[in-house]
Amino acid sequence: MEQLQNCSRLAVDTEFVRTNTYYSRPGLLQIAGPDQQVYLVDPTAFSAEQLQPLGQRLFAADSELLMHSAGEDLDIFLALWNQLPTRLFDTQIAASLVGYDRQMGLQRLLFEMIGVELSKEETRSDWLQRPLTAKQLHYAEADVKYLHQVADILREKLDRAGRMSWFEEECSQLVQKYLNKTPDDQLYLGFGGGWKLKPQQQAALRHLAQWREQTARDRNIPKTFIAKDANLYALVEKKPRNRGQLAELGFQGSQIRRYGDQLLVQLDAGLEAPVPEVLIPRPLTKAQQKDYKALREVVGGRAEALGVPADLLASKAQLVSYLKARFAGTIDQDSPFIGGWRATALQPWLDEYELPSNSSDANNNNQDNETDD
Repeated sequence: MEQLQNCSRLAVDTEFVRTNTYYSRPGLLQIAGPDQQVYLVDPTAFSAEQLQPLGQRLFAADSELLMHSAGEDLDIFLALWNQLPTRLFDTQIAASLVGYDRQMGLQRLLFEMIGVELSKEETRSDWLQRPLTAKQLHYAEADVKYLHQVADILREKLDRAGRMSWFEEECSQLVQKYLNKTPDDQLYLGFGGGWKLKPQQQAALRHLAQWREQTARDRNIPKTFIAKDANLYALVEKKPRNRGQLAELGFQGSQIRRYGDQLLVQLDAGLEAPVPEVLIPRPLTKAQQKDYKALREVVGGRAEALGVPADLLASKAQLVSYLKARFAGTIDQDSPFIGGWRATALQPWLDEYELPSNSSDANNNNQDNETDD
């Protein structure tokens, strides 16, 4: 803590295990200052209270954390400190905005940028074993040792391209994604095929998905130990009345023994629950799918001109949302490209593009590949 006290930029990484638990189990914290001095902290050796000063240093208002593909690490931060960085410099995001691949790993990035070769043999090793092996310690050290150097190069590239504001927006959105996770009572909306279910069945799916999440969290087990998504869908579709019928729906014996009775009770409760105000959205019609492919080409061409990955410029979810808003005439209110860097980089090209289909025809939810229940 004394050595880090005056460091405003810290390279950070975590190693963890998440095989049979709901929460990731942190096994190691790696921290490096600008002088490449690396500190390996064993979070299992300290109480939550003892780790608080370290959290205060990491998340201080004047502190910038350098990380690569920070998503899962942010989950660890929330578990240990219930805090996230106010200033994040994610080198994977930075690299994607200056011409590198969207999901470039640290190993390849270091080799291409500064010629450093890293071994990834220990990626899936047991980070909760003690003592850690020399290979594990060396691997963990290398994950943060060069981040300052790489971040400096990427910062210069971002400045030169005039994309620092783009980068800061993307990092902020990543942090907000982990701060504002999908509420339990909205998890049912992620069941893509659920739009086929009747409204009351969707109410049951909402109830079951929420109950499964809360149970898995309380017991610190993976939610698939209770039921997979396909199992929950089959429950509300087939409405079994006894444990014997659960096996016919694909439930494993261990799931039936431990949770069979509860699943049947929760199914009944869900079928009696109020119908959700928001139903699971229908997929694109065939006509809309043609429009989607056409807009994908627009995105691809614009991404090539900007030198960024097409899926960074517009993800599938963002483009589908834009397309539906355009058909509904709510583009200004609902477009995912309003108010951010994509509004400048992409939206004008999308708005000016004439869709191949007739919008009124494409907006018919009951034609082509869709049918009413």
